[in-house]
Amino acid sequence: MKIMNKYIIPIIAGGLIISATSCKKFLDLKPLDSYTENTFYVDEKGLQGGLVSCYDALQTDSLYGNNLLTLGEIRGDNVTDNDPGSGAGVRNSIEVFSETSANNILAASWQGHYKAIYRSNIVLDRAPGISMADATKNQIIGQAKFIRALSYFNLTRLWGNVPLVLTVQKTAEARENVRATSAQVYQQIINDLTDAVSKLPVSWADAQRGRATSYAASALLAKVYLYQKRYDLVVSTLQPLATAIYAGTVLSVVPQTTTFPSGMKTSKDVIFAVQYLNGGVKEAVNQDNRYRNNNNTNTISIPQAIFETTDNRRALVATTGTGARPGKFNSPVSNSTEISGDFPIIRCADVLLMYAEALNEVAYGNTEAFRALNAVRTNAAATNKTAATLTTQAEFRTAIYLERRLELALEADRWFDIVRTGQMPTIFPGIPAFRAIYPVPQAEIDNVNNKSGWQNTGY
Repeated sequence: MKIMNKYIIPIIAGGLIISATSCKKFLDLKPLDSYTENTFYVDEKGLQGGLVSCYDALQTDSLYGNNLLTLGEIRGDNVTDNDPGSGAGVRNSIEVFSETSANNILAASWQGHYKAIYRSNIVLDRAPGISMADATKNQIIGQAKFIRALSYFNLTRLWGNVPLVLTVQKTAEARENVRATSAQVYQQIINDLTDAVSKLPVSWADAQRGRATSYAASALLAKVYLYQKRYDLVVSTLQPLATAIYAGTVLSVVPQTTTFPSGMKTSKDVIFAVQYLNGGVKEAVNQDNRYRNNNNTNTISIPQAIFETTDNRRALVATTGTGARPGKFNSPVSNSTEISGDFPIIRCADVLLMYAEALNEVAYGNTEAFRALNAVRTNAAATNKTAATLTTQAEFRTAIYLERRLELALEADRWFDIVRTGQMPTIFPGIPAFRAIYPVPQAEIDNVNNKSGWQNTGY
C-alpha cells in the first residue's frame, strides 16, 4: 500500500497547536484552493485518504523512521551510540541514562504518536456519518483503531501514564488534558483491538498489502495481555494464529535471511510492518536506512557469541563500524535507489515466542510451548530445545528471553522486553529504577493548564 506524506496536522497531546490569539481572525479563514477537515472527510474517498494519513504518521522520523530505534534499541544492549557530542548529545544521553525532559527525541516521539492518534480520531469521528458500504466502513474503522492502539501501546511503554485522547479536540480542550493511568490506557487499547479484530480481514489483496489485518490486531492484543501478565488470555488469543502459522497458508515462519533485508513486502513471516515506497526510508531518500540515519554515530554491538555458530540470524546483526548499516536492514541498491525500507512491527516468530512464553507461565512442560519455541529455532538453523535441556519453568523462561533477543534484534523491542521481564537491574546495574520509563517532555507540560502530576517520578 502506498503511503504518502499528506494531511499533516500537528497536535498538543491530541489537540491542535494554535498559538497567538491575536491571529484568530486569520485562523477563521478557510482556504479557497485546498481541502479543510470539513470539506475533505465528506465521502468514502476522503475517509480513505484520511486513513492513509494515519499509516503515514507511523513512517516519520519521530516514530519508526528513526526515533523508536533509539528509544527501543539504543537504550538497550544491542546498539551503542559512540558520539556524546553529536546532535548536542540528545541520542547519547538516552544511551547512557542521562536524558532530561528537554530531550528533543522524546518531544518528537511524544508528538509523533499523538499525531497518529489525532488522525485516527478524525477518521473514527467522521466515519459514522459517511454513506458507504458497511463492510468497507468497518474495515476503515478497524484500521484506525489498530493504529490508535499501537500508538497508545508505545506511549504507555515509553512514559507510563499518558493523556487518553479519544476525540478530536480543540486547543482549549487539549490544554485541560490530564494523564490517564497506564491501566486505563491498556484497557482502551484492548477495547480498540478487540473491535479491530472483529472488523478486519485476515489478509488483503496484494495491492493493499501493508494494511492492518485481524491477525495483526490479535497479535498486538496478545502482546498487550503479555505486558499485563494475563498469560491465559495470551494463550487463547494466539492459539488460532499459531495454528495458522503452522499451516503456512497466509502466515508462516520464514528464515530471516529470506525476509531481511529486502523481502519484507512479501514474506509470510511479516504480519504487520510500517511500509515505505520502493526507495527506502523517507520513501525516496537514497541510502538513508535503518541505524545509519541515527546521526551516523551508532554501532551494532549485540555479542555474536550469544548465537550458535549455525544460527542464520547471526550475520544479519554482526557488529558494525560507526554509522554502518546492519545486514538485517542493508537493502541492496537498484538504479541508485534502495528497493526496500520497511520496518516490521509484528512477525510470526514474535507470535510463536509470545505463545511459548505464555504457555510456560501457565504451566511448565506444555509440549505446545516447546513446539512454538523450536519452530523459531529450527527456522534459524539452531538446535532444538527439549525437556531434557530445559528442565524447569525458570530455565524455559530464560531460554525464551534469550530467544527474543536473538530473533527480534534491532526491531525496536529489546528495551521494552528488558523492562517487561524485570531484567533491567541485572543488565544495567546501578541505573535507578525510575528510568524504566522516560521523562515527559517539558514542552508538553508547558502546554497544559494544570501541570500537577505530569512529570514522572525521579525526573
